[in-house]
Amino acid sequence: MRTSPLALALVLVAACRGGERRPPARTTESTTVSSASANGPDQLVLRFPRSGGVARAYAYPRVDSVVWTASEKTPVLARLLGFDDGAGSVLGEDEKGRVVRIDRRRGDVTRDPATKLSDFVSADGSAAYGIGADGSVTRLTPAGSWTFKPPAPAHDVIPQPDGTLLVLANRGLGTIVWLIHPPDDRVADSVLLPRVSKAIRTPAGDRVYFPVDSGLVGVRGRDLQIVPSIKLPRKPHAVVTSPSGDRIYVAADSSKELLVIDRYTGNISSRVALPSPALSLRMDPTGRYVLARASAGDTAYVISVSTDRMIGAVPTVWRPDLPAVAPNGWLALVRGKDVVLVDAETLATRRTVTGGAADDWMFITWNGFRPRAASLDQPVTFESSDSVQRDTSENPFSGATPHPGDTLDADSAAPASPPSAPGAAPAAAPAHPAPSGLAPRVAKDTTAPKQAGFTVQFAALRAQDAANDILREVHVTGATPRLVTTTRDGVTIYRVVIGPYPTREEAERIARTSGKSYWVYEGAP
Repeated sequence: MRTSPLALALVLVAACRGGERRPPARTTESTTVSSASANGPDQLVLRFPRSGGVARAYAYPRVDSVVWTASEKTPVLARLLGFDDGAGSVLGEDEKGRVVRIDRRRGDVTRDPATKLSDFVSADGSAAYGIGADGSVTRLTPAGSWTFKPPAPAHDVIPQPDGTLLVLANRGLGTIVWLIHPPDDRVADSVLLPRVSKAIRTPAGDRVYFPVDSGLVGVRGRDLQIVPSIKLPRKPHAVVTSPSGDRIYVAADSSKELLVIDRYTGNISSRVALPSPALSLRMDPTGRYVLARASAGDTAYVISVSTDRMIGAVPTVWRPDLPAVAPNGWLALVRGKDVVLVDAETLATRRTVTGGAADDWMFITWNGFRPRAASLDQPVTFESSDSVQRDTSENPFSGATPHPGDTLDADSAAPASPPSAPGAAPAAAPAHPAPSGLAPRVAKDTTAPKQAGFTVQFAALRAQDAANDILREVHVTGATPRLVTTTRDGVTIYRVVIGPYPTREEAERIARTSGKSYWVYEGAP
């Protein structure tokens, strides 16, 4: 599932302040119902019939309130791969091994072209990576596909939040990891590790850990620099990290305890006693609880992250989607044909969804089902050409449409020219430089505007070297990013752009293939 930069930043800030270590606030029904503000995202649960059928979305925690119904039937899904909050679509894999996309706005269901791939993974809910029988790696996106043939057959791929890809292959007695920037098929970097079979990525993507007999080895995700190894008393077989990545939870072979590792010291900071060894671990997306699957019976242990203690054991079937921690801190458990929602702190039952186990569940926080405010689509207007200059300098983002959750660097500048008022052409630069000390005059043009389309901007910086670095990192399907320059108040701005495209939808579609933050604005670069 794609995580927006803003949501990720909030998680990291909370972690730095010790947010993951605080005792969780008690959740009541009254506070939960109003937890999504009128202007904020809504808490929803998506449900997909496990035997195929019409998918629905329910308001959470009022799980009997249907807010959306798909217009087409969803096939039998083997796995849910993620949710793309920008496109409003769910990515999944059907029982025939094909990638399925369910559009939450239109309600339609599409399938990517049939491919003989396996082990699908996704970091953003948009791009799906799979491995072919020959060890090649293929990326499937709404815009098309891309295939990389590594020097040796790949056995695992790790897509990163920044759009890069780690490819693993065995070489001799070790495992080699290649760093790729899709759709570029050149190897940007590589590192040789001891023989490993699986990987655990921190949600932030800054580190990737690999279990080995003696503990954990790891690398930095952005440059494959090896990080200090973590020595453990037993071989780990299940590992998860907190959302910020500062703590690592390890279930070791035949051990009735959960080890809590401080990432910065590499030492065991605490041990959580369990009634029996844990087979699997699952982390709460917001870092409040860890769920551990008991080695015997349909039971899960609930561990509090804030206190590093076991709260208790709950009966539940362990599936790829459930048990799960809901946004308000309740646990969604499978009991027979029903899904039961219990308070994670008291383990008291709050809701019972009769027949709910017949669906695959996905909790999301999103406001895409709300009607779009008409004012959002009104063009920016200015009283005069002078006010255009004033407004541009005071509000450099006028007229630019950010991709949800995106931010620009502090020294970034937005598109050089905001959209003009209806019936007025964009302000043009003067043909000759203005005399020293005088602001250039902008002539008023009342001719009809020309359709310039929509441009995608990835960065606007004052430093050319920094802009060139970003230019080399941006790769999109079917387009080549370029560097353009504009001048504002005597300062040269270097912008990384693609386009223009005839429609905003096409610009958004192409921009999403980059895996980078971007802005879309109306007009030529």
